[in-house]
Formats: sequence, C-alpha cells, structure tokens
Amino acid sequence: MDTIDTFLEAMFAPYPATPRLLEAKRELHAMMEDAYADAVASGKSHNEAVGSVITDFGNLEELAPVLGILPDIRGAGDASAAEAADAPAAAPTTPDTTPSEYPVITLPEAQALAEARRSTGTLLGNGVALCVLAAVPLFLLPGLSRDDGLGLIPLNEDQAAAVGLVLTLAVVATAVSLLLRRHQAFTGLTHLTDGKFTRNPVVSAWAARLRLEHEGVRSRALSIAVALWIMAPIPTVGAGILFQESADRSGPPLGLVLTLFMVAAGLRIFLPTTWAAMTHTTITEEGRPADAAPTWRNPGDSPFIEAIAGPYWIGCVVIFLAWSFISSDWGITWMLWPIAGVLFGAIAAGEAGLRSWRSR
Repeated sequence: MDTIDTFLEAMFAPYPATPRLLEAKRELHAMMEDAYADAVASGKSHNEAVGSVITDFGNLEELAPVLGILPDIRGAGDASAAEAADAPAAAPTTPDTTPSEYPVITLPEAQALAEARRSTGTLLGNGVALCVLAAVPLFLLPGLSRDDGLGLIPLNEDQAAAVGLVLTLAVVATAVSLLLRRHQAFTGLTHLTDGKFTRNPVVSAWAARLRLEHEGVRSRALSIAVALWIMAPIPTVGAGILFQESADRSGPPLGLVLTLFMVAAGLRIFLPTTWAAMTHTTITEEGRPADAAPTWRNPGDSPFIEAIAGPYWIGCVVIFLAWSFISSDWGITWMLWPIAGVLFGAIAAGEAGLRSWRSR
C-alpha cells in the first residue's frame, strides 16, 4: 500500500493542509483501500490491483465534487497563481540546472510514449532485421556467380560483388527509412526518450502494471529469439567443416547468410514485444528522481559520445568501401564492422568510467 500512500501525498501536495482537505484525503484513502481489496479479491495481483486503483482515482479534479472539496482546490490554485504573479522574478538559471527542463511526467504523456512504442514495434523489428541482413547480397551473389560459384547467375565474381554492393546499399536505405518513420512517432515525446523529465510515483506504478500485463508475450518471444541466436552459428560452422577441402567456395558464404537470417529472425520476433518493458525502464530509471538535487544530470547523458558517434560511423563506412573496392576481398572486409562495434563500445565504456571517476 506504500504506492497508494505515495500517490495520495503527490495528489494533495500542491494544496494547503487545511482540515477539510485532510479529511478528504482520509476519505479518499479509505475508498482506495476498499477498491484495492476488491481488486485483490477478484483475483488480481498486488501490482495489478494498485494500478487499477491509481487509474480509477487518478484525477483529483474529477473526485473533488464527490468529496466536496472543489472550492478548496480551485481556491488554492487561484491563490498559488496570484502569489506567482506577485513574486519577484527569479534569478536566471543555466539551462543544465533549471527545474523547468525536467517537468514531472504525467500519465497521458506516459500513455502516449507507450502507444508510440507499441504502434511502431513492427517498424523497429523490420528496420533492425534489415540492418543485419544488409550484408547478405555481398556474401550471397559471389557464391552464385559463374566464377568458382554455383553458376546460378551469369556474372563473374567482380560483377556479382558490384551488384551485391548496390543491393546492400538499397537494403540499408530501406532500413534507415523505416527507423526514421518510427522516430517521427515520438514527436513531442523527445524529453521522455532523452530522460529529461522528473519521475512520478503514480506513473511509475502504472508502468509497472503495464509491463506485468505484457511480460508473458515478451518472455515467449525472447525464448524463441534466444533459441534462434544459439543455433545461428550452426550453418556457418557446418558449412566451414563440410566445404573445408572442397574447391567450391560458395559453401561458407551460404552458411553465413543462413546465420544472418536466423539472427535477423530472432530480432524481428523479439523487438516488437519489448515496448511495455522499454516504457517501464524509461519511466522508472531514465528520468530525474523526484528528490534529486537541482544540479542532477542523467547518468546516460554523454555529450562526448554523441559528438563523435556520427563522424566515427561515417568514417567506418568510408574505410569499408575503400578497402573493399581496392582489395576486392569482400569476404574479409566485413570484419571491419564487429571490430568497429567493439572499439566504439570500449570508447563509450572508458568515457563513462572517466566521468564516474571525476564525479567522486
């Protein structure tokens, strides 16, 4: 019941502790306890019951006529507005520390964030899966060419590699287009996705209930995806063993293509089911704590990483294309990407560790 108590405190915090409002708070607390008991008796879990109570009693303006406190809360609001108008202008604050940059998240905002993630889950899954499959034409077409391949297409190895590059760029462009369409759904919610908000215990309880309601679907999808990811190396390893002493060089690339398809399939199955869990994580972990100091910063903020990310990956693309075209050894140059990913992760981890050490 701590969540309900916290909810009531947050609900009545903007108003003076007058005897009438204190009495209304006690009445409302009793009503909420009764509703919670009824929800539990009907078979709901603790989190589900709390979420249901918060949803039903989440608007004091709507409850005020029933409790007989509508003049009290409206009078308090008018008095607060008058005091704010008469108060001297506050000293200017820097953009990084002003509380206005971290407004308290509201339930409608949280619901909008959840709906944006739910409705664009397919775009996310398709976009990420296509990113994984982007390299497939580079591996597949040379293996189908007439030079040391299966001979299924009338192209030599260099021509097949050139066509593969064009198709790879087309797949990447499609993936980026899908991800950009998904990004448009978050217009007006960037302060939430960037963690520039103050947490709200009421909204956090709602997010916890949302995650519980959809955890079963996410868990089943994760089980299927993990099974695919565990089995994904089998085609690559098997093809390498089977074609180890064969003159046919198409076997290992075809095995790698099948591996990429299995990885992409796992991502496509799993990612669309993560919207509720992602919303819960954002609302409960990424925002500003309600009791944080004015100088609080989001631990995930990293201006340095944000500044170098774009040039870093553009440079990787340039190196990859130059190396591949000069050497024509597409079967080796793809290794640049896992190496670049590990290196970028090491840079990010080192920068985060340095920031943590400086903040001590």
